Amino acid sequence: QDKDLVCFKDIYPAAPHHYLVVPVPHIISCHSLQRRHVKLVERMAEMGRAVLRDQGITDLSDIRLGFHQPPFTSVHHLHLHVLAPASQISEYLVYKFLLKSDRFITEECFLKRLKRKPPEASCLNGCCHSGSLLTKDTTRTASMATQEASGDDVCPFCQIADKQTNTEILFSDEELLCFRDVKPGAETHFLVVTRRHIDNCRMLQTQHIPLVERMVEVARSVLEENKVHNSEDNRMGFHLPPFTSVPHLHLHVLCPASKMNVRAQLRYGPQSHWFIT
Repeated sequence: QDKDLVCFKDIYPAAPHHYLVVPVPHIISCHSLQRRHVKLVERMAEMGRAVLRDQGITDLSDIRLGFHQPPFTSVHHLHLHVLAPASQISEYLVYKFLLKSDRFITEECFLKRLKRKPPEASCLNGCCHSGSLLTKDTTRTASMATQEASGDDVCPFCQIADKQTNTEILFSDEELLCFRDVKPGAETHFLVVTRRHIDNCRMLQTQHIPLVERMVEVARSVLEENKVHNSEDNRMGFHLPPFTSVPHLHLHVLCPASKMNVRAQLRYGPQSHWFIT
């Protein structure tokens, strides 16, 4: 423990060594952090590694440090998970600490994301240690946490936008791009994606109505250009968190909707509770 941080054992350990590094000031989650908090995250990681060394862990290549992302946080106070050996994480709990998942982000990947945030951004969702009060609109706007796509290794759609993959692009301009879904739920199934990284549809506000309308326009245009039969028999919409497969805003476009199989109906159909047109 020091004046800023404290480290203790997790009460539900997922590995032989499982510790939490927690800041003394109350910060709700990793989504509350800004670029000015890079040093804080680095210090949390340093303390985690120091504790492992003090506990006799010599192989620091077999460890896992990271944060759970909302809504998968168990306690609403920022905490860094420190696990070792990573190769011995419990098979019953490993799903909570999978790499490149919506649930968990490693300290290294999170630092990359944090360093790309604009320095002038306001404090996010409930970062209350600064003593400032945020209005609901200010908090929501800040929590967009948008940034230019720059190949974040935890965001495959940013990689596609940066042309780091061989994905076939059906449409592209300075704001949006469109490509086929790798796991199609219909005969024609593609995604319209924003170039700027926006986590999901819950991040959108009234000012983003033109953006959503443009996404729909692009979808209809791609359907026409690809001469999709019966293109009016379509279903377009977004998955609601935490049921988003990739944490980057994308509009699903499926056609013909009337011929989607049972599995696709559960994911994209009218009876789905987590899909909104």
